[in-house]
Amino acid sequence: MNHPASDAIDVLELYRWAVQDPETHATVLQVIYETLRDGREAAVLREDFAGTSAESVAWLALGEGRRAIAVDRDEATVAWAGRRARRLLGADAERLALVHADVMDVAPPRVAAADIISVLNFSICYFTERRALVRYLAHARRCLAPDGVMVVNTFGGPGAQTASIDRRRVEPAPRLACEAPIAPFDYVWEHRSYDAVTDVLDCRIHFELDDPEGGASRVVRDAFAYRFRLWGLAELCEAFRDAGFDDARPWRHTYDPALGDDGVFLGPVDALADKPQWTAYVVATAA
Repeated sequence: MNHPASDAIDVLELYRWAVQDPETHATVLQVIYETLRDGREAAVLREDFAGTSAESVAWLALGEGRRAIAVDRDEATVAWAGRRARRLLGADAERLALVHADVMDVAPPRVAAADIISVLNFSICYFTERRALVRYLAHARRCLAPDGVMVVNTFGGPGAQTASIDRRRVEPAPRLACEAPIAPFDYVWEHRSYDAVTDVLDCRIHFELDDPEGGASRVVRDAFAYRFRLWGLAELCEAFRDAGFDDARPWRHTYDPALGDDGVFLGPVDALADKPQWTAYVVATAA
């Protein structure tokens, strides 16, 4: 997560509200585990490339007796995550192990083996070379408890390969009782360029904040910058299997509002055709 420092604007707090949906992610991870493991509940979540560690905080807030391990190599971000966790969780923050390190350097017995390893917010796309990707996945496989599950998410499609700018108004609405909202702001997601030879996409996040006194809005350009490899779903599944996982399959989480409660789908898919842009999970299992 490449971002500039800012004394006046907390870009990590803006990122948490604009990009992340930690309560949904924590619930989805548990449902995936229960679906694959005969209704059993996972206890230990490991969040690699954790950044704000918001998924880990939500995991703890939504379940008694759970533990979480959040690993990130950016020291300032890990410190920020620790302050946030203590503020939101109080004494329960003791159930969160925040680890400032490269994910490749963190494994049992230094930390507990995980029932679930999550790599969300498209962080698997940090790996731009297949050899490094498989090496990391093999390492993650060794960090799982028996019957462990690994979940990553990714995106793609022709639209993802096109230069574009998408703007969205963010009006924070807390879903956890321990969280407080911040003022609304604009979130801008930019696809700056795409290289078809390397499949690497240059992405940027910008923020625009309202002036509380009615003046010009304040713009934070390039608050976050990414070089993401757009891995195909078949490529990722193959890489998981080459890394020693027993199985890996694409999953989708979608909602059709016209169907109400019956419109929610979370499960594996065999095809994802003719989508100009898509997002999906890849779920891998280990014996």
